[in-house]
Amino acid sequence: MEFTKSITVAELLQVKQLNLELVCGKRYIQREITLGSVNRPGLALGGHMDNFRAKAVQVFGRAEQAFCQKENKTRLRANLSKMLTEFDVPCVIMAADMDPLPAVKKTCLASDVPVLKTSMETSAFSAEFSRFLDEKLAPITHVHGVLVDVNGVGVLIRGESGIGKSECALELIKRGHIFVADDVVEIQKSRGRYLLGSCPTMLKHYMEVRGLGILDVPLLFGVGATLDETKIDMEVVLTSPSKAPLDRLGVEQKTSDILGVEIPSLVLPVTPGRNLAILIEVASMNQQLKSQGIFSAKEFSQKILDKMKKGNDKKNATR
Repeated sequence: MEFTKSITVAELLQVKQLNLELVCGKRYIQREITLGSVNRPGLALGGHMDNFRAKAVQVFGRAEQAFCQKENKTRLRANLSKMLTEFDVPCVIMAADMDPLPAVKKTCLASDVPVLKTSMETSAFSAEFSRFLDEKLAPITHVHGVLVDVNGVGVLIRGESGIGKSECALELIKRGHIFVADDVVEIQKSRGRYLLGSCPTMLKHYMEVRGLGILDVPLLFGVGATLDETKIDMEVVLTSPSKAPLDRLGVEQKTSDILGVEIPSLVLPVTPGRNLAILIEVASMNQQLKSQGIFSAKEFSQKILDKMKKGNDKKNATR
């Protein structure tokens, strides 16, 4: 299930690196910010509301301030009122330690929109604020599985309950790889469109193995055996042989979609005697080669096709 995060204006005021202070509208600071971007409302102040990002925090820089000072006050109030009342603007922030003009302040209060200001210059504030929102409001989901860092590759191990995901992860930890999460993996889409996996706070550093019960990984294997989070680079799905037709050569690169991001996906059949930990270890190494443009299965397949083509060409030439 995917969750939409939000932050209130009141919580925003507590973020020290943004240097924010409340100018007016204390009664409205519980308004929620749900969009991870900021908007410079220059066109909207001039009455152009097309494609106006209404759910974004509105940042007034020196350009917006200069426009408001020169614009007809009646027209400015009308455009501001339309911008703030017809849309769900969470707050207005004045950059460069500027105070809002009386018309701006009055219209914001009439529309129940709080006004904040920061001492940071507009460009610096917008960049810092966008980074903060991207991290704070990034989409998040929870999946059933195990997450292990194998040779620097974040491997999400999935499969039906009882198939051996935790046992496989335990063997990987014994082989020196790093444990991140068991049973529930919290996945967040971060800036740059990659997936970051971690463990919910209550389950952090614990894993459950059938027959052994709950294990404390740092106490058993040392603090170096765990990570709080890691980038998810690939998915391995454990399944019974009858449920998954196999690609013997591995030419086909399957993918899995999580939060709109596609990651390589590998299906491994679980049969007696197979050492799945070693297979996952090698799969992570092979994935590193693929990320460098080296796809062994495709290269082997192409060599066979080239050999067959040469053989056919020789046959045709002797006819």
